[in-house]
Amino acid sequence: MPKGKTTPSDSNHPGRDSLQWNDEMDQMLLNALGEEANKGNRHDGAWTTQAYNNMIEALRSTIGPNITKNHIKNRMKTLKNHFAEAYDLFHSLSGFSWNSITRKFDAEDDVWEELIKGKPHAARWRKMQIKHYDILTELFATDRAKGNVAKTAKERRKQWEKENIDLNNYFEDTE
Repeated sequence: MPKGKTTPSDSNHPGRDSLQWNDEMDQMLLNALGEEANKGNRHDGAWTTQAYNNMIEALRSTIGPNITKNHIKNRMKTLKNHFAEAYDLFHSLSGFSWNSITRKFDAEDDVWEELIKGKPHAARWRKMQIKHYDILTELFATDRAKGNVAKTAKERRKQWEKENIDLNNYFEDTE
């Protein structure tokens, strides 16, 4: 059973423990997330209470009994942020392809050089592996809306209220 190391966190939060995650633990978390998504325990990008309860139960049996919802939420946030950086950079670029064997984005040297010239921070992705990118794409790519299609939950709720349609007004009188 892989165990993460729990250590007391900073003095600002006495009694709270941090958890040091490793690749094997990340894979277990991502498998649990995928399973909960397949069960339908995720709505509009948010995990249900049942999803968290199921994940806690599954991860306590594999990672250890001290895992909490906060550990899961914090690790998901970290994984999602790292994924978002790579996804937002590469998903619409021409000349790059994801290589699931090397776990890197592939491109010809001149394509990389052109990207790095315009975005120097992209140089790190040339040699860096992106672990779990395939499953992260399945889980989080749809959450990456940008521009005019990106909306907050409040904006979506207002839109749904405006779109509330009374179906009774659309039935034809067939007599």
